[in-house]
Amino acid sequence: MNIRACETQKSRWFTNARVPAALAEGFPLRALDHDSGLATIDFGITADGALTPENNGGAELDLAGRMVLPTFVDSHVHLDKAYIVRRTGIPHGGLLDAVKLSGADAANWSQTDLKNRMSQALERAYLHGTSAIRTHLDTPVMPDESDAWRVFDEMRSDWQGRIALQAVALMALERVEQAEFIERCRQISRLGGVLGAFIAPKTATPERLDALFSCAGETGLAVDFHVDETLAPDAMALELICDSILRTGFKSPVMAGHCCSLSSMPMADRERIIDKVARAGVHIVSLPHSNLFLQDRSNGATPSRRGMTTVRELAAGGASVHFASDNVQDPFYPYGDFDMVEVFRSAVRTAHLETDIGSWAARQFREAARACGFSQHGLVTAGAPADLIILDAGDWLELMSRSSAGSVVLRGGAPLQPLPFNLRDLFAMEYS
Repeated sequence: MNIRACETQKSRWFTNARVPAALAEGFPLRALDHDSGLATIDFGITADGALTPENNGGAELDLAGRMVLPTFVDSHVHLDKAYIVRRTGIPHGGLLDAVKLSGADAANWSQTDLKNRMSQALERAYLHGTSAIRTHLDTPVMPDESDAWRVFDEMRSDWQGRIALQAVALMALERVEQAEFIERCRQISRLGGVLGAFIAPKTATPERLDALFSCAGETGLAVDFHVDETLAPDAMALELICDSILRTGFKSPVMAGHCCSLSSMPMADRERIIDKVARAGVHIVSLPHSNLFLQDRSNGATPSRRGMTTVRELAAGGASVHFASDNVQDPFYPYGDFDMVEVFRSAVRTAHLETDIGSWAARQFREAARACGFSQHGLVTAGAPADLIILDAGDWLELMSRSSAGSVVLRGGAPLQPLPFNLRDLFAMEYS
């Protein structure tokens, strides 16, 4: 399926839209509700698909208080693993079982297989209103020899102008000790990628992290970690990452995903580490779906502990924190549809963010964009392309409550084609 915005375009004037005030730039705001962070605006879309605060004489549509959001940044996904769960099956245990199932399936990851699954993932993300994605790619070989990187490079070109794509070369931290590691970094840099590292328990050391940041600095790479993906209270790799950044003065962006152990450790340890996260400028990305699915998971037992990291405490401590999809329909999370509204809804419900949803929504868009450097995304900006999501909901609680709330995604001011299928249309045609 080749999904694109409708090619024909006319100017339009939309009235009475409710938008997050913190994300609107260049539009007069009225009826600002400080509790929800929502304000009412009117906006136009020009014939060439740009947003304007001026009535351009186009056809008028009254949104009657419906919410309008910018398109999403999904900062942590695994396009190379998407949709393999029907081949791998569902793990009985936790993370290690999922790793084994995924690893066994890697023999099936031909370029054709990767292209088919990555294309399906991008189509679903695009239809749901995502305009920028950072994906991790397993990189056990040199990047220049990787089928996943070859397919990703093709996808990045094919989807240019629709979804901005970044890739992280995901490998074990221990690879930093191999002689060819600096050449790995040079290849990642030539491919326009990000240096990634999965830190297994007890494998983080100051020496390894300092060496990783040294190579990343020499080759101009940002860094993205899978870290402390466990509920063990003594998992302290995140703290070692922060110590290394503060010690070495590393300046490029650093993201850390999962960080589940923060939720299990004593308060004094947690507070100390959160302070270092804020001072080191590490962007924390919480992955509610996969962490809730895999943490405290065992065959035949009901989980008693949540897998999410301490997002509220991180935010209160001045750290950058947001949410992302992570895995979709693979053994790490057998559900999902690359739908960031669903991800945010899960985060709100699980982390009890309902009393401050507006601030968390603004944080979600701003911090995800900043963490990845997608500076043109996550805002409703006058003069920018009209890339928007119009939602059939009047406030955050309604959006969080109605999992089937309708939406129309605009790209360059035009609705995506084909529009999502509505089962009612089938009955309307049958009985008309």
